[in-house]
Formats: sequence, C-alpha cells, structure tokens
Amino acid sequence: MTTRCGFIGLGEMGAALAGNLAPKGLPATVYDLDQAATNALVGTGAAAATSVAEVAKSADVVGVCVPADSHVRSVLCGPDGVFAHAAPGTIVAIHSTVLPETVVEMAAEGRAHDIDVLEVPVAGGAARASVGDALFMVAGDRAVMETARPYLEAAASKIIFAGEPGTAAKLKLAINVLSNLAFAASLEAMLLARAMGLSQELLEEAGQAISTLGAMQLQYLSSYKLPQEARLDEGLQSYMRSRMEIAQKDLGHALTMARECGLSMPMTGLATQLLPKIYGVDGDNLRGIERSPRA
Repeated sequence: MTTRCGFIGLGEMGAALAGNLAPKGLPATVYDLDQAATNALVGTGAAAATSVAEVAKSADVVGVCVPADSHVRSVLCGPDGVFAHAAPGTIVAIHSTVLPETVVEMAAEGRAHDIDVLEVPVAGGAARASVGDALFMVAGDRAVMETARPYLEAAASKIIFAGEPGTAAKLKLAINVLSNLAFAASLEAMLLARAMGLSQELLEEAGQAISTLGAMQLQYLSSYKLPQEARLDEGLQSYMRSRMEIAQKDLGHALTMARECGLSMPMTGLATQLLPKIYGVDGDNLRGIERSPRA
C-alpha cells in the first residue's frame, strides 16, 4: 500500500525534505504558515493544505520541521494540532533539532492518542537533502521506523537507528557542535593563509589531500571566494543571519545538555559568542585581505 505523506514546516530544510516525496511516487500534503512556501511545493506534485489539521487527516506519516521546541509542541499538541486530528496508527517524524526531553514528552503525548512518534533529526545540509542524500538519525520504535521507511528513504541515503526517544536529539546536538567548531577552525585557517599571502584554493587543496577539509567545510568556505560586496549583500547577509540563529539555538541546547552532564565545553561556549564572525554577519572577516595568486 502506498504511504500517504504529510509535511509541516517548509523552511529551507523542510522544503528540501518535502520536495522529495511526490516526485518519488508518495502522495504528499504540505503546509506552512508562509503560503508562498506551500505553493512552491505544489510544483513538485504535492497538495497544498490550509491547516495543520488538514495535513494530519490526510497522511499516514507526518513530517514536522519547524524551528524550535515551542513550535514542535504547538504543531503537535492542542485542539488544532496533529495529535487531535490524525488517525490512530499515524506516524509523526520530528525533524526539528530540539532538546531530548521535548522528544520524550511528545512521544508520550503521541502514545496517549495512539500515534507513534519518531525522532528524525537531519544532517548533511539542505542541498544534500533536496536530492535525497540526507542523513537521518532515527530514534523511537524500530518497527515503526520500518513502517515509515518509504517516507524516510525518499530524502535520506543513510539512516542510522540511534535508540529510544531522545537519543537521536543527543546525537544531532553532538554533531552540530562538531560542525560549528569545524567551521570556526576552517575560517581561522583560511584567514591566516590569505593574510600570509597564500590563496584559498591552495589551502583547500592541501586540506583535502589530508582529509582535514571535507565537503561541508569546503561549502562553508566557498562564500569567501565571492567579492566583498557580494558577501555584504543584504540577501546573503539575511540568509547567513538565519543560519546563525539556528546555530545559536542548537549550540545553546548542546551547552544545556553539557551542564546537565556536568561537562565543561569551553570551545563550544566561545564559538557561541563568536557566531556572528563564524557566519560572516559582522562584515569584518575579509576587510583588508586581498586574494593572493596561487603560491
């Protein structure tokens, strides 16, 4: 039987994930507060819903990719939420990066409505997700994961089962620490290389040769090959600010978990304070540094 899919939250990552469903033969009903975002997915063959309840009523698996813990609770709970309108046996896949306790709470609330909740944070970035090459870290009931596999495999080339609810959130928070600290290290290495008169391309060639620079770091560094005026363009700056705000939320969650574990994470704490520089929204990263010929 064909799995009917629903998707709520069509920001950059949500749209990338949901955009795989209809083209791969899965009936999809999508919704976002931004009507333009919803309409954009209609072009992939998805049906546009006008409410969360409409999505819940029309799907066997409902993906949720909204910004923060409070948004997850709002979408799932309450009189207009998924739990109130989905049929028993529906599966909810939470793609948002949230605190583990939020997932545990939502899983318990789902059980009270005979609805299964899977925790499915995403790694690899929206570009990879848009072509079905995301990494999904899944927590919950393994049998439920297998039932939802047609939905999961539409956007993910790799699926890791992490364990009970909350474990995938913990894994994603650790991965996000790794990613953001890698961005910080890549930025400082690049700035040093260019200040010393070396080309960015030379640094990237050497970094790739010893596997120090991977695809994600190279993608991060790519914007620094743009002219300074392009980097300061308000459109790009707005996008980078939105990415910075997500990083602030995610690293904040990671530091919260660290405190609960009695763990000190000074590098993560410092990176959190330096996020405007890491995400290039302070406008200072390349001032006075001219691109040098390949050395």
